[in-house]
Amino acid sequence: MDDNDIKAHLAELEAKIAFLEVANDELEQALLSQHNRLERTEVIVSELRNRLKEQAALIEHLGDAEDEPPPPHY
Repeated sequence: MDDNDIKAHLAELEAKIAFLEVANDELEQALLSQHNRLERTEVIVSELRNRLKEQAALIEHLGDAEDEPPPPHY
């Protein structure tokens, strides 16, 4: 292998490393974006869960009112 072959091989390896660095940066940004979206989704799901629990409690309480006798004016 002569000096030109080594330089060409080295240049090829450097180009591959540069490509991999760019790809790694892009994947890291995509992962960070997905992580942020997941965190926001978890917050929203938690809020919805709490609202559903509140609604279920209200519905359960309304069911109790149906068991009460009607007021005296009926």
